[in-house]
Amino acid sequence: AGREPAGAGLTDEEDIPMDNLPAALMAVNCADDPDRPSAAEVSGSLDRLRARYEEESPVFGRYRLTQVLMCYGRPRGTDYIRDDVKNLDTARMLLVGTRGDPATPYRWTTETAERLGSSAVVLDNRDEGHTGYASSECVHRKVDDFLLYGSLPPDGSSCGPEDGEGETG
Repeated sequence: AGREPAGAGLTDEEDIPMDNLPAALMAVNCADDPDRPSAAEVSGSLDRLRARYEEESPVFGRYRLTQVLMCYGRPRGTDYIRDDVKNLDTARMLLVGTRGDPATPYRWTTETAERLGSSAVVLDNRDEGHTGYASSECVHRKVDDFLLYGSLPPDGSSCGPEDGEGETG
C-alpha cells in the first residue's frame, strides 16, 4: 500500500495560514529589485556576498542576504518603478523618512519624492529606528491628520528625535 502525502486529510484550521502575506511580500520584493544578483552570481560568490552585506550593514546585512537568497531562481526584478513611476498625476501623498533607519535610508524617501513630483510631501523624521509612526508622537499626529482629515504638513516639515520636540512645519 502507498503512503499518504504529508498533510493529507488535515482539516485543522490551525494548519491553514490566515493569509499569504509572507509569500506575497517575498514575491513583490523579488520583482521590485532589478539590482539583486542572479542565481548564478549568488551560487558563485556566496562568501563574498555575505561579507559585503555584513560590511554594509552589520545589523541587517545577513537578513538582507537571506532575502536575496529567497529570490534565488526567480526571474530578474523589473526597472518599472525607476523608469515609469515618475511625475504622476495622483492624489497628494505623505512620505515619512526616518534619518536613522538602518533598513530604509532617508535618501530613498527623497529620491521617491523626486520621482513622484509635486504629488509627494516629505516628512523628515529626525530620529532612529525602522519607521517613525509608532515611535514618534509627532510623526503619529501628522500621519493621522493626513489619513483622517486629508491635512498634509508643508513639504520639508520635520519631527525631532523626541516626540513633539523640535517639531517644525
